[in-house]
Amino acid sequence: MFVWWTLVPWLLIPLARLVYGFRIRHRSRCPRTGPVLAICNHQSMLDPMMAGLALRERGFRPIARKSLQWDLKPLMAWLLMRYDMIFVDTEVPGASTFKDLLTELKEGRVGIIFPEGARSEDGCVHEFGQGVWLLIRRGRSPVLPMAVEGVTDVMPPGRGIRRTGRLEIICGDPLDPEELIAMGRDACLEHLRLLVDDLRMQLRSDIRRRTRGKWPKPGPADQSLRDTLRSSSEESSG
Repeated sequence: MFVWWTLVPWLLIPLARLVYGFRIRHRSRCPRTGPVLAICNHQSMLDPMMAGLALRERGFRPIARKSLQWDLKPLMAWLLMRYDMIFVDTEVPGASTFKDLLTELKEGRVGIIFPEGARSEDGCVHEFGQGVWLLIRRGRSPVLPMAVEGVTDVMPPGRGIRRTGRLEIICGDPLDPEELIAMGRDACLEHLRLLVDDLRMQLRSDIRRRTRGKWPKPGPADQSLRDTLRSSSEESSG
């Protein structure tokens, strides 16, 4: 793992900056010591690698569904194994599913989860699964919201990596787990989802500004989750 968290970022970051204008924003917001549960939206299989570059000083073991070991192409599966991924059986709910990740947190390390549970086909942030709630309650670790943007242009669903587009990742402010738990499950999950989408929209706006509107490509992801929920609420009340 030492080679992965030192040599690989040293090689990948300059290349990603050259080809994709890659930017990491506010990575200093990640606590330097102690357990951290990072949560991030999920646009493609590039997301764990981008998160790894953003949190390289800490290192972490991402979580992924067990079936990915066989569903992915050999090269991508090999890369994920180099990350020392924690593979979980998503068909078996409960604390035992996240045992390894909880161990990471209890031993003062960083764990990352993509709460949507699957890659977003349209770039929007979809509903969070209950696994992240279980991890917050059991782990009692600071929660670090993160977001990636531009990945659906670089690696569209079902397609290979392209040499076009722009990539950015951002870290939000760490959140107190006790305050999240006090909200209750449903309110907590929706709050986290909104925070992650707010971060994503910041990146989307930044990429549009610095590429003069060329990237990201227009689509459903242009509408923020807050606007979507507001529109739905107005339609229901009307």
